[in-house]
Amino acid sequence: MLVLAYLFRGLLLPLLLAAAAAYFLNPLVVRAEALGIRRNVAVTWLYAGIGLLLVLGWLLLGTRIRSETVSLVEGLPSVTDRVDAALSAAAGELREAYPALRRILPTGSTGGGWLDRFLESRTARLDDLVHQAGTVFILTVLVPFFAFFLLRDSRRIVAFVMDRVPPAYIETSVAVWCEVDRIIGGYLRGVALDALAIGVLASVGLWAFGVPYPIFLGAFAGLANTVPFLGPILGASAASLVVLTQTHSLAGVGRVVLLFVVVKIVDDAVIQPLTIGRSLHLHPALLLASVVAGNQALGILGMIVAVPTITALQEVTRLVIEHRHALAGTHRAARAPVAAPKYLC
Repeated sequence: MLVLAYLFRGLLLPLLLAAAAAYFLNPLVVRAEALGIRRNVAVTWLYAGIGLLLVLGWLLLGTRIRSETVSLVEGLPSVTDRVDAALSAAAGELREAYPALRRILPTGSTGGGWLDRFLESRTARLDDLVHQAGTVFILTVLVPFFAFFLLRDSRRIVAFVMDRVPPAYIETSVAVWCEVDRIIGGYLRGVALDALAIGVLASVGLWAFGVPYPIFLGAFAGLANTVPFLGPILGASAASLVVLTQTHSLAGVGRVVLLFVVVKIVDDAVIQPLTIGRSLHLHPALLLASVVAGNQALGILGMIVAVPTITALQEVTRLVIEHRHALAGTHRAARAPVAAPKYLC
């Protein structure tokens, strides 16, 4: 089993993403079953509906996405010079507004070729680019494929596992499975809906402010929002850098930062209670520690899956301990001698 796990380790990421997609789509399949539709038929029609929505979305937004892509690709050759000039202009503006910062902020060019060196290190080796492109292609193909069969055969998989659990542990196993299913499913669906809402709000706000590439920046903000703590900072930083390269002024950056602060407040006050709710019960210190550990283990993906994983482990441990205490109490009660009531004496 260890040898097979090592040989098929490349399937871990597609399986995790497919499981997340299956958890997100499973409530729609359950509702279809409640209407008398067989599960395999419901999953097939669900995939057909998703494909139709993707086609309609491309027909509605394809022109805008294509134009933003062309504009972004055409501007890539000069992006390093523009970023360098924007940072220099921002530093000069800060030196003029706050003279005390003149000793800290550099004068002249601030880029120093760091962005050129970073891009060259990422694109210098052709085999790395081919490997990354192949990984994206494999994920695009395997994730929907695995998610389809997980949705269709999830009950058979659970029944197969439960049939091989000893009878004494059936009750605890079912309780553990239901709790894990509730936590992970609720969290993943909530995170996906939260990311969609944040992406839409950020795109609309950036478009209203006249920021270039509002769809791309909004989509990036929504995806980055799935990363605890760092997501909003990454989204605001990307949009601020784009504004800075276009206007060379900190006024536009201030509006963008204010926009993301308002979006974050709305997210914490309205969107997250409606999407994620109270599905997680982690102490803040344990939450931060799990994010750090997930980053060390799997990078960005580890930061995303760390929170539901630690929460599920916490609940599983609680249920197992309660089960052992219950069994111990039953055995003690069976072995304890029956004392005669005092009134009989």
